[in-house]
Amino acid sequence: MKPRQLGWNRVCRDTGVFLEDGAQPLGTVAPPPHPCPSPPSTGERGTSRLTLLTSLKVRGNLSPRPRTRGRGVGGEGANPIRALAHSASAITIAIFLPFLAIGCDRPLSNSPQTTSTDQAVASVTTVKPERGVIRRSISQPGTIQAFEQTPVFSKIAGYVQKVKVDIGDRVAKGDALAELWVPEMEVEVAQKNALVGQAEAEVKQAREAVAVAEADYKSADAKVQATEATRLRADAQLQRAQSQYERLAKAGRGGAIGQEDVEETRLGFEAAKAGLEEVKAQVRSAKAERDASRSKWDKTKVDVLVSEAHWEVAKKNRDMAQTMLGYRQLSAPFDGVVTQRSVDTGHFVQPATGPNGQALFTVMRRDMMRIRVQVPEADADWVNQESTAHIRIPALKTYEMTGKLTRTSWSLDRTARTLLAEIDVPDPQAEIDVPDPQGKLRPGMYVTATITAERIGARTLPLSAVVTEGDVTVGYRTYCFIVDGGKAVRTLIETGVRDSQRVELLRMQTKATAPGAGEKWEDFTGKEDVILNPSGVADGQRVHQSASETK
Repeated sequence: MKPRQLGWNRVCRDTGVFLEDGAQPLGTVAPPPHPCPSPPSTGERGTSRLTLLTSLKVRGNLSPRPRTRGRGVGGEGANPIRALAHSASAITIAIFLPFLAIGCDRPLSNSPQTTSTDQAVASVTTVKPERGVIRRSISQPGTIQAFEQTPVFSKIAGYVQKVKVDIGDRVAKGDALAELWVPEMEVEVAQKNALVGQAEAEVKQAREAVAVAEADYKSADAKVQATEATRLRADAQLQRAQSQYERLAKAGRGGAIGQEDVEETRLGFEAAKAGLEEVKAQVRSAKAERDASRSKWDKTKVDVLVSEAHWEVAKKNRDMAQTMLGYRQLSAPFDGVVTQRSVDTGHFVQPATGPNGQALFTVMRRDMMRIRVQVPEADADWVNQESTAHIRIPALKTYEMTGKLTRTSWSLDRTARTLLAEIDVPDPQAEIDVPDPQGKLRPGMYVTATITAERIGARTLPLSAVVTEGDVTVGYRTYCFIVDGGKAVRTLIETGVRDSQRVELLRMQTKATAPGAGEKWEDFTGKEDVILNPSGVADGQRVHQSASETK
């Protein structure tokens, strides 16, 4: 039986499959004509390649050989020339097969790329930016601290006379913790009391002097009034003597009376004039005495003010001495528990001279605790007083609680780059205040705080609509695809905070609208159609959109 010769018309570059449609001379390889037929389906490709590999596997011979017996290596009737031709054909196919396997439907490295206008229309799902709430959970370890913790120092130097509390004792505000003995201050207080009594007596004396000075002034004023009356009488007498003298002098010039009577009358007039001047001098003297007594009266009033001021100074000195002596009792600053005691009876204690002085007692509040949590810098912008915190305490097993974030330090720690937050809890660096009516929370306990923060009113997109590319060396670029005129437009965007589902949109970069005009950044309006899952979409590709029902 004559062996069947293998022939083919072409090899498809897309599948690498020999496509047979006629016999060719053995060992002849014809170049594949164009165009190639459409690539076979996936199943056909696999079957064709398997057929090809099976053909090549038969000792480099592409034609089947009949089974013969006898005569030599090739069997009966073997033709050495034909066998050599078969081997050459197999070698030729093995050499050209890698080049022929290149599909004609795939562009070569130096062939032009397919443009967006040649791409098929892609079906995409779009969503519009919408305002909503972005939630984020921040879990950080924390520590319970007393809401208030006060070290108690001694204000004055003295000997410990009595210690009244020990560690673990519960105290109320104002309760005595210890008492000191300070004998020199006790003597000083007695001395200040005596000085206060002395100043008080001086005030009484000054007030009595005012009464005496007032009486003297009134007496001097009465004397002035008496001398004024005497002056008026002397003035009247002068006028009478003058009138009598003038009348007699006129009569004497007419010879009616003698000159002796006229002279006597003249002397009486002069005497009256001198008496008036004397009385006027007495009036001036009385007024001067009255003015002097008035000044003395005013001085005594000022003396009273001075003595009263001395009295007040003496009382303040006494109060200061008593206040200092009052520091001999060390008192609790608030309701709480004594957590430290470092003094015993007979110890000589002195005032603390600096921040490193040793406290005699330490008192902590029990009714309220604060949980201190260090929030990383990346989460600091999320934390505010509207955030809630779920507290779990490993040492108390099932004991959990929820509280409101009470306060933050606002400023980040320069070394750790963290924000201190606090949560106040009745009985436990955001701070969390938590009540502890059962007294289970203790300062120093380890906690895990999960702070739930919200960003309300942010314009957002699903994370699947946003693509970020780049690395730390060249930087990162974030973009999305916006449908404009039926085409996908790759748009650079700036994003803000994000949670596990959505990301906040800050602004987008729009392309230049006129030649020479630069690109600019604009805010999102909420009317943009943004493509979800744009992994297979190219910039400028025509798309068929359908709105997403997923929020």
